[in-house]
Amino acid sequence: MKRKLVSAFTLLETVLALAVFAIVVVPAIGLVALSYRNTSTELAAPNAVEIKSLLELELRGAEVIDAGAGPGGTDLIYNVFHNSFLDSDVIFYGSKDFQELEQNGAGMSDDEKYYKVSVSVPVDYVYDPDDAYRVFLFNIIWPAYVEGTGGVFVDNEDNAEGLRQMVLPTVLRK
Repeated sequence: MKRKLVSAFTLLETVLALAVFAIVVVPAIGLVALSYRNTSTELAAPNAVEIKSLLELELRGAEVIDAGAGPGGTDLIYNVFHNSFLDSDVIFYGSKDFQELEQNGAGMSDDEKYYKVSVSVPVDYVYDPDDAYRVFLFNIIWPAYVEGTGGVFVDNEDNAEGLRQMVLPTVLRK
């Protein structure tokens, strides 16, 4: 009579295999779930290089009007390299596809205003007019306007939980 050799895993080998599985595979599954959530967020995020380039072009042509501040009550106009340029809010609005981007969004309807860009300077940065450059921060939030009741688009800035945000630094040379 021939004996058959039966091979099987011992209890120790089985426990070790389950421990390795728990240590390696379970966190990997969590990472996949986390990356899936981040992917959906990134799909809504603007292309940082594209929007930064567009904003730099717009900012170069931007002007701030100080109504009645000049001699005889005339308006003063400040360009981006003037010290008083950021004395008031400088805001741009952009459409979702970046086909439209304009200062204050005056020529855009509320349903076109998807991105809101506030221009500011970094903390503790002091601009010297003799410098060959000026540093700015673009604070981008979206969606700036959302559809409210009755199909009317309303400002979404108060809805902090529903907003996405990105801050991009930039340097403009004279």
